[in-house]
Amino acid sequence: MKKQLLLLSFLLIATGVFAQLTVKPNGSTDSYIYVKDQIVYVENDINLTKNPTDSVEASIYLRDNGQLIQGGTTSTNTGDGFLSVQQNTDPTNTFAYYYWCSPVGNPAATGTYAGSNKHFGINSIYEAKSGALGTNAQMADNVASRNGFTNPRLTISRRWIYTHPQPGSEAEGNYVRINAENSVRAGLGFTMKGVNIGTDPGNIITGVGTDHDQTYEFRGRPNSGSFTVPVAAPVDGVPQMTLSGNPYASALDLNQLFYDTGNEDLGQFWYYDEDRTVPSHLYTDKPFGYGVWTPGSEDTNGDLTDNDPPGNYTRASFYIWNAAGGSTSTGTNGTTINQKRYAPIGQGIMFVGKNDGNVTIKNSHRIFVKEGAPGSVFQRPTDDISISNTRDIGELTASLPSELDTRDPQTRIYAVFDDALTRDMLLVFSDQATDGYDRGYDGLSPMGMKTDAYFPVGNDSDRLPYVINAVNYDENKQIPINFKLNKTTEIKLLIAEEVKKPYEKIFLYDRQDNSFRRIGTRLTFPFSLTLDAGHYDNRFFIVFKKAEYRNNSSTASIEDQEKIIASVAMFQNNPQKQLEISNPEGHTIKSAIVYDMNGKMVIQKQNLGTNNSYSFYTGNLSDGVYLVKLTTKDDITIDYKAIVHNK
Repeated sequence: MKKQLLLLSFLLIATGVFAQLTVKPNGSTDSYIYVKDQIVYVENDINLTKNPTDSVEASIYLRDNGQLIQGGTTSTNTGDGFLSVQQNTDPTNTFAYYYWCSPVGNPAATGTYAGSNKHFGINSIYEAKSGALGTNAQMADNVASRNGFTNPRLTISRRWIYTHPQPGSEAEGNYVRINAENSVRAGLGFTMKGVNIGTDPGNIITGVGTDHDQTYEFRGRPNSGSFTVPVAAPVDGVPQMTLSGNPYASALDLNQLFYDTGNEDLGQFWYYDEDRTVPSHLYTDKPFGYGVWTPGSEDTNGDLTDNDPPGNYTRASFYIWNAAGGSTSTGTNGTTINQKRYAPIGQGIMFVGKNDGNVTIKNSHRIFVKEGAPGSVFQRPTDDISISNTRDIGELTASLPSELDTRDPQTRIYAVFDDALTRDMLLVFSDQATDGYDRGYDGLSPMGMKTDAYFPVGNDSDRLPYVINAVNYDENKQIPINFKLNKTTEIKLLIAEEVKKPYEKIFLYDRQDNSFRRIGTRLTFPFSLTLDAGHYDNRFFIVFKKAEYRNNSSTASIEDQEKIIASVAMFQNNPQKQLEISNPEGHTIKSAIVYDMNGKMVIQKQNLGTNNSYSFYTGNLSDGVYLVKLTTKDDITIDYKAIVHNK
């Protein structure tokens, strides 16, 4: 039997549970539910009818962390009434982007999705007229010019309303402009710039923004049911992203979403961040990037609200992107805050694919976690701890005592280039991890920097760059770290944070000269190395003790390794201008790579097979000494120094 709830006055409701819920006026008398700091759960559908009085036109008000959760798999919500819920942006100004995902759709929209969910447009955004806890609000206005403002009323620039509905790169062509139309499909996210406080500052391109805390009120039919988000595997090594987020009027548990059956094609989540010191609207002037979050292990401890595990996060490095998706590094970085597990109401997130497929967001992933609780912070781009050459980086510490910190053992490393550009990288140590790709732990690099560092993860023929890399700790382990340099560069590796570290010391091992450099903070064990432009692959490794390293990634016995090494011969035939390899016993050669003495890769051959001999042309190489590395299918590495003389 349908429950009908008629409320003739203000109602402060405690935790409520309804099978079905109808809220409509009693003739000319307004009826509404006011939910403050509590949760309302509705098992089935909600029917809302708009009230006749403008000051209380909505049927349900969620205030001060009030949230609504619905059951079922398909939305059957109906009516022209509104749910009202607020979210704020602090700080914001006319130049400040945020990524959003609306919890409501416009009842007047013609488009529906996944049942009765309505499409969204910015005409569903309102301005509160009676404070953060009040019921009175007016629809925000919008303009086509570049600037939004607050006086005489909240006015949003519709020029910057975009969605990224299909998997793709950061290229401008992958974004779709929405303007003020009701065309954002429920479950997809959208971009929106903030507003200046005060009157319209004019059609400026650059200038000083007026930072303030702006509250936006979403009014419309509450989203419910399941939402399908398309994702895709990296294309030519470039990660593919789709703008989605939390489509509900409650928190969304990303750990449950990630590990739900059928969502295996999802790889990680990216959070937009930007350099707020640059007052520009222009795509080609605005430095921004993406922080990377992975959930860690699946939560099976019986308490989904304890933020255990909290997941892993690396901050964004900022770039200036061009329309084709290329970029220029800027030397600044984003927020360090890792409170991402429970996406708050309104949070927009890039879903980044592992494979081609779909991800389904469900009512079962909804959870009552108050915003501001551990694991639930709306992504507010701020300069909380800037990484630049003006700050002392490498001195961060864990925010909680070790016994209270639920994170896996981990080490945060900053790769700093010329005391300007910085890449935040995270090593996670877990018994559940492997040396290969570990879904839920490893996070793809957003890339973008022409000078960069990353962990190469995956098979030799299909390795990708990662900024979060989980491994099973072993003191003898070698963890490869690659550098990509577009010019001669000074590199510093600094420890920014250590959480329950399993090792005593950590080093950078240079395989070329068999040297070890202790990695510490800026104040302890500082070091730098200068390398020429090039791609340094299979040369540098993170290790945990000083030793003579050779072929220890192979599972073959030392005796078998020595036999294979002895049976393979290499010779630099300068008269014929070729490197010759003899493999009389037909061992399977997985790769052959040639480096110059600066570590730059000049020849790379993959999956050579079991031939008895190979030859590679070297007539295009400069005279000098080169390091040749053969790797067999058993991960046995055979080294040879070739002296090339072409004159």
